[in-house]
Amino acid sequence: MSYLKLLFRMILATGLVMASVRPLHAQQLKQKISVEFNNTPLEEVLRELSRQSGILFSYNPGSLPPDSKITYKASGKTIETILDDILSPLNITRIQREQQVILKPGKTLKADSGTALIQKYTLSGFLRDERTGEALIGANVYDKKSYSGTTTNAYGFFSVTLPEGRYEITFSLLGYAASTLAVNLDKNRSLNIKLNETGIDMKAVEIKGGFDDKEITAGNAGEVRLTAAALKRMAGFAGNIDVIRSLQAVPGINSFGDGSSFYYVRGGNNDQNLMLIDEAPIFNPAHLFGFFSALAPDAIKDVRAFKGDFPASYGGRLSSVIDIRARDGNLNRLGFSGNLGIFTSDLTVEGPIMKEKSSFILSARKSNLNWLNSEKILNKSITIDFYDLNAKLNIRINEKNRLFLTGFTGKDDFSRITNSSVNTFGISWDNTTGTLRWNHLFSNRLFSNTTAVFSKYNYYLYISREQDDYWLSSVRNRTVKTDFTFYMNPANTFRGGAEISGHHSNPGNVHFSDENTQKSAPVIPEYNSLGVSLYLSNDQMIGDRLLLKYGLRLSSWRNTGPATVYFYDAAYQVIDTVSVSKGSYFTPYYRPEPRLSIAWRIGRESTLTAGYTRTAQYLQMLSNSTSPFTSLEVWAPSGPNIRPQTADQFTAGFLTRFNRNPVQLSVEAFYKKFHNQIDYKDHANMLYNPFIEGELRFGTARSYGIELLMKKSSGRLTGWVGYAYSRVLKTINDLNNGLEFPAIYDRPHSLFTSFTWKSAGFIDVSGSWFYMSGSAYTAPTGFITFNGYTVPVYGAKNNSRLPDYHRMDVSFSFRLNKPDNRYKHNIVLSFYNLYAHKNPFAFAFNKIMNDKGEFVVPADLDGTYEVIPTSISVAGMIPSLNYTFRF
Repeated sequence: MSYLKLLFRMILATGLVMASVRPLHAQQLKQKISVEFNNTPLEEVLRELSRQSGILFSYNPGSLPPDSKITYKASGKTIETILDDILSPLNITRIQREQQVILKPGKTLKADSGTALIQKYTLSGFLRDERTGEALIGANVYDKKSYSGTTTNAYGFFSVTLPEGRYEITFSLLGYAASTLAVNLDKNRSLNIKLNETGIDMKAVEIKGGFDDKEITAGNAGEVRLTAAALKRMAGFAGNIDVIRSLQAVPGINSFGDGSSFYYVRGGNNDQNLMLIDEAPIFNPAHLFGFFSALAPDAIKDVRAFKGDFPASYGGRLSSVIDIRARDGNLNRLGFSGNLGIFTSDLTVEGPIMKEKSSFILSARKSNLNWLNSEKILNKSITIDFYDLNAKLNIRINEKNRLFLTGFTGKDDFSRITNSSVNTFGISWDNTTGTLRWNHLFSNRLFSNTTAVFSKYNYYLYISREQDDYWLSSVRNRTVKTDFTFYMNPANTFRGGAEISGHHSNPGNVHFSDENTQKSAPVIPEYNSLGVSLYLSNDQMIGDRLLLKYGLRLSSWRNTGPATVYFYDAAYQVIDTVSVSKGSYFTPYYRPEPRLSIAWRIGRESTLTAGYTRTAQYLQMLSNSTSPFTSLEVWAPSGPNIRPQTADQFTAGFLTRFNRNPVQLSVEAFYKKFHNQIDYKDHANMLYNPFIEGELRFGTARSYGIELLMKKSSGRLTGWVGYAYSRVLKTINDLNNGLEFPAIYDRPHSLFTSFTWKSAGFIDVSGSWFYMSGSAYTAPTGFITFNGYTVPVYGAKNNSRLPDYHRMDVSFSFRLNKPDNRYKHNIVLSFYNLYAHKNPFAFAFNKIMNDKGEFVVPADLDGTYEVIPTSISVAGMIPSLNYTFRF
């Protein structure tokens, strides 16, 4: 009897399928219905769902769980959701065919307790560029139906674990054609996927604040990402791609102006920003006082900037991290590219050492500013020169191991020769870094990267080049760290790691070629320090709307001997001196740094975000100047007299698109509290001073603001408009009578626009416009005359502002080749500060006139002329012409 009953059920199920030829559309599964079942047999449940939705179900009744009774209630839910709710606990999988939904039991494993477990498998591999073999960073990898998935890491690796079944896996990245692959996940599988780059509809900049366009993963609050393709489309100085200047077109990241290489992020000081090139820190990322960035343009692959929620893997700075990844080199064929210009020229050569196994890339850039040396131009003989060199090796040992070796060096030189043919003025700085990284796959879900880093920065103030007399400050860093990523499942990605760093700092000593003079010169004690950090974090997806990112970084710092430590009283006078022997540790510090961010998706177009981040900084730059011509950079660690700086930042944001068109709006507000902030006493002596720590004053600071950005990310016209309102206020002991005052980099209003027009012809146009409130400075409130001397009288600190800063940059690119030619070359005509607006970076109050009756800058002589305020600007309109090529 049971056999006849079973046969009848099979005939009935088959008949239902054959009775209709109407195809099943995806929209049917999206229908919303209401049902209620109370201890109802599964077959009756399926018949009721079929009646309400019109969907046909095909199954073998003998393969379904016997005596299955369903108790379930749903109101206004989709058929797809209802089926998942009912079938998943029964370990029944469904497959959508052309005309029906097929039900079948999933494979099970028996646990020790005998409980049935659903079998899951892992899909992993690497995503690369089809043409070059470069690893693709931050690409989406997801199931097209459920949107379960992940993103590729900094080395192009992905791993996603899903229940057994057939999936359509999509691979997508900005600037690349998406690819979808049918995968039968009946075992662990490894794939190496390649994507083709597209030439249009590339987002110029990606502002992350929640779920990305595919609603798979979420970026961190306040995260900005620039790809190499995006950088090439943006206007740079003198026709050059520039990372820092491109980021300064985003709300929340401000430059000081034309007269400085400094940049400031959400109320933080310049030294509170960390720039990494292949994980090595760069202490001065500028050429020519900030007009150029210290990395050859063609060497850049990807840029990620964090101004809000830092991932727990980053530490050491309070305000921002700019993580630059250098290109790996073409694994498939030899190529070259370059630029010939009025200001700089650069050349990049890359290619395979062993095809598909190893590659190299070598990029070099040098300034072409010798034409400025003529006395006819500036009435003085000067030297302005810089260069940088970037090299990288990429070696794929096997499918589980890979090595990267990166080297970078760059140098700037500025000097002036007097009539006596002796260099009486000169400054120079150089960066050198080296990175060795080892990628290892322990399994298809556990990825590791171990890194060894060396970085050194030197800053010279030359007294005489011919006699080799100079003042030198330097900082050196050696780091070893390892990072692990465990892709537990699509809802959880764990990251953890450890880092140990050794630091050496020379706060400024003088070198004389004459031995007797050198022996009589005072020696400023140098610093040695050791930092150790551990971190653990998780990215957790809860349902399909809520994403949590939480983690903890534990950092520690201690100084090591040999060292000479000075102790100060309340009046900042030295009261004791202690000598620390070599190998001894002193003044340890420990700081927990929790990180938390939340992204809540509202519908399919909008996301709400919130976050909290605590950061700690143990190494700081001591300099009380923002001018590139007088800035003397001294790096000093935390110790007995300098406590570690910390910051607590709270953020809240909203991100939305307008009906899935290419226009996106983001709004983010922040509040930030800084502790143990550093400032300087009036007329501080920061040069060649063994008691430099006694020149410092400490206190707190706070910053707050709101940032708005509207961007259009596709089409021939792309770009964005951004606005930020923010304040930075400091309270420092023994300064300004203990009252709160604005920081010099406090700029309440900033407005930025950037656009790119990619024509159908041979001309592309890009441009940007910048506006910022003037920076704060301390101006005299009056002058008094005493015994023939005019003396300024000062009131509150930073009581006045420079004029507002604004400028426009425009670039025209003329394509000289046909679109399908392998050799591509362009003429680029660009204009920096198009309308030649004078943006002062300083004011001087002068009373000296030259022979023509003009007041001059600077003025430090006694006289009887009227005191006149005079502004100092760096540059007017600067045109440039470049020839770029690529093969």
